[in-house]
Amino acid sequence: MTDTTETAKPITWAGGQHPMTLNHPWVRANLSIRGLPGDYGSTPAACLKRFNEALWSIDDMERVIELGLIGGGLSRRDAADLVERFVRTRPLMENAPVAITVLSMFFVQPTEPAPEVEGADNG
Repeated sequence: MTDTTETAKPITWAGGQHPMTLNHPWVRANLSIRGLPGDYGSTPAACLKRFNEALWSIDDMERVIELGLIGGGLSRRDAADLVERFVRTRPLMENAPVAITVLSMFFVQPTEPAPEVEGADNG
């Protein structure tokens, strides 16, 4: 996906530094069709509520990060590869803040670059 939007913000995480956003047209369409299923429903707001209440699932975290990477300009294959290498093989709490940041940026556009996620080590 090379058609990025101005909403993509670089986020430093275990996979390196990548622009991420859920506001990309393809990602928004995907969210409308498939959503983020779980407690409270499948809307992005329901997923944010799950994160805020510590009821998120592994799938919530993986999917938000993967869609954020795609929205930031990576191909679906490259995004899936990064998720496989740096999300599925690492402790859950290492990537939960990344997912929360990406999901939060869907609702409120930050005026400054996204903060570096604590514990990110680029490798």
